[in-house]
Amino acid sequence: MEVSDYKEFVELVGQYKIFPFSGFVPDYPSLTAVTAETLWHTGADTDPWQWRVRIVQDGIAAYGKFFGDKACFIYKDQFPMVKTILTRNKTVEARYADGQLSRTARHIYQVLTEHGNLDSRSLRETTGLQAKEDKKEYEKALVELQNSGDVVITGAKASENDSGWNSMCYEPSDIWLRSAINGNGEMSVEDAKSLLRTELARTCSEKALAFFSKKLKLEALQ
Repeated sequence: MEVSDYKEFVELVGQYKIFPFSGFVPDYPSLTAVTAETLWHTGADTDPWQWRVRIVQDGIAAYGKFFGDKACFIYKDQFPMVKTILTRNKTVEARYADGQLSRTARHIYQVLTEHGNLDSRSLRETTGLQAKEDKKEYEKALVELQNSGDVVITGAKASENDSGWNSMCYEPSDIWLRSAINGNGEMSVEDAKSLLRTELARTCSEKALAFFSKKLKLEALQ
């Protein structure tokens, strides 16, 4: 399996529903595995590095670190299912009150809810977490919010100097979803697990389905 253009990549994401950026799911494709090394970081339309944000901006799939520190794409129709499972249908405030979300993660989420899409540099400044000693806590909280499906990566803002790294952009997933599917896809946790397992079973190998079932607790309907 090899992909050489953006359209083929979109078709794969639509086919597999959950599509990893790199190969962390056993016996399962990923963006790095299906593209030639020579295509990467050219800045051309055929550059997979560009596709990772284009597919989000086109409203086709959510992108973020939804499995630990591993990034993946989740097709828009299945993202509400995944988010429902990850949050157990509890709001950020409810999870914070229950001790399931850190104070810093809650603060970042509140700022993003108020300001909308922000690049990482602006987000650190707005949250007051721009000091060097705050970086680790800030990055940990951002991953926490992606692991729960509350926040998605929406793009990359170019550095102001040629030698600097691009700054990733973030947005509450509810805002992104409203533009992608004209709603938030509300459903019960039980329905979300059943629907997602059915979808994944269409394309997953036994090992891959076991991986997703364990990570998303698809066997244990609550």
